Amino acid sequence: MMNRNRTSKSGRIFFITNTILDGKNAQTTHVIELFINLKKRERDIIVFAPKPKNIIYKNEEIIYIPIPKIDSIFSQFLYQIFLFFYLVFHSIIDRPLIFYVRLSIPTFSPLIVSKIFKIPYVVERNDSVALIKSIGFSSKLWITLAKLIERVNFTHATRIIAVTQGLKYEIRELYNIPDERIVVIENGANTDLFKPMSKEKCIKELNLDESQHYVCFVGNLAPWQGVEYLIEAVPLILKKIPNTNFLIVGDGMMKEKLVKLAKKTGISDKIIFTGAVPYEKVPKYINASDVCVAPFIKERKLKIGLSPLKIYEYLSCEKPVVSTQIPNLEFIERENAGILVEPENPKELAKAIVTLLNNRKLRKEMGENGRKYVVKKHSWKIVAKRVAEVCEEVIAT
Repeated sequence: MMNRNRTSKSGRIFFITNTILDGKNAQTTHVIELFINLKKRERDIIVFAPKPKNIIYKNEEIIYIPIPKIDSIFSQFLYQIFLFFYLVFHSIIDRPLIFYVRLSIPTFSPLIVSKIFKIPYVVERNDSVALIKSIGFSSKLWITLAKLIERVNFTHATRIIAVTQGLKYEIRELYNIPDERIVVIENGANTDLFKPMSKEKCIKELNLDESQHYVCFVGNLAPWQGVEYLIEAVPLILKKIPNTNFLIVGDGMMKEKLVKLAKKTGISDKIIFTGAVPYEKVPKYINASDVCVAPFIKERKLKIGLSPLKIYEYLSCEKPVVSTQIPNLEFIERENAGILVEPENPKELAKAIVTLLNNRKLRKEMGENGRKYVVKKHSWKIVAKRVAEVCEEVIAT
């Protein structure tokens, strides 16, 4: 049983999310890392999340709500109804001092319950409602409803946490929210897990070919990741450096299409599609590599910018990064931690990767710079500290 009598200087936080904590995406990483690091700061916190098919993260302070798989609009609304009753019950017995809500569409139950019990309400927003077309919800009715739900949540939130400055501007302009109610706190990396390791040892443990260079992509294989441009760049890279292999670590809706593209391009033997990999094993793939890539397309993030976990994790392992010229990624070149190229341009992508593969000294220098930057500004410890400060400020008012 959960210890109902504990107290802390910040009071009990209800951390509420629609994210299925199955370990397969960056959203899971964000929720779990924030939860763990808030607890390390002695925050009394309870997480509410949909119950996954297989529970990976077992903790008495994570309350899983039984619900059919959230793969349709109907099931997402059903989850909100179940969530409402769980929140009412636990608000009565656990007496939270604040709701911290990771907002996705649709999210309406936490706000209703917070109003009933007069509980301060903090909303975290990681993406733009304007981008929901990219995840398959393109009907005008759904988009209108999504914007309405977002407007209501933002209007009534005591504070809003945005992961980029661009997202803050969008929230302010779309919903007329005062600047002082919006706080920018970017994503982070687990700098204890994602750390430099012996490349040779990682290659051996992963049964990779020691004679090859490795270029690595980690992430959800979704359209906005731009992995197809990496595949198109592979023949250009192989012309310059034939002993190069490519690791595509992750799974997603684009995987089958990407595998077919690799076959069509004639470089299937040079690309390893690992499929989904346990979070704890991802650092080995990164450390086995010489260069890591994040070839985002321009359409998804051109306005609101990015705060990508994968890039912070690459850098935390002291690996140089090749990514695209999209807002909020300027720090990569400013910190001399990698190279930025034009989005959706395989030639530029190939040129940058070849430059790094040919220069061990530059790779080492950029990797060290990146690790220093992430440890100083983007560890999950720092993110949790800033979130805790926002919550404490809200509770105190």
